[in-house]
Amino acid sequence: MSVKHEKHKRSEIAYKTYLTKGWGYVAALALLPYAILKSLWAWGSTVGLTTKQAVQDVAGFGDPLKEGSAFLYTLYTIGIDFTAILAILASLFALALVTPWGEKLPKWLLIISGWSVGVLTVLISFLTALQFLGVLPKGYGEGLAIWVYIVTYGGLFLWGVTVFIATLSFQHRIKNKQSPEKRVF
Repeated sequence: MSVKHEKHKRSEIAYKTYLTKGWGYVAALALLPYAILKSLWAWGSTVGLTTKQAVQDVAGFGDPLKEGSAFLYTLYTIGIDFTAILAILASLFALALVTPWGEKLPKWLLIISGWSVGVLTVLISFLTALQFLGVLPKGYGEGLAIWVYIVTYGGLFLWGVTVFIATLSFQHRIKNKQSPEKRVF
């Protein structure tokens, strides 16, 4: 086997690994710990809260919703956190990039959404990192265990990066399924 052939074979394997559907499945799982944590808090759990003030803040989280949205307040009072719902929707979006039912959706919608939310999520994660480094002023965060940050912001960052890669993989898969005359990207 020639060196050139082996080099081509290795790069082809790396290319295929890069574009697997596995990235979409990783993205689908990345935010589920966050959804579980937020649901636990909505149900009254204090897991991950280290101060009395944090417990009070989480317990009173639904109170501002009374004045805003009656629907969101009702959801929260029965133990459903709206951001947990968003995390589950984000997981379903990631699955749409790698499942047959996702291919039935408008391709342009998945691609534009994948790139847009991926960029936004990674940007938010970097801004959060700058807060932790003291470059930007810190927001709320007192009284939370360090692993809570890993679950929330780490999961968000992982989701953003893997949605980028899953979107790229989706683009290549649909491009390869189309005949050369129909390609419109």
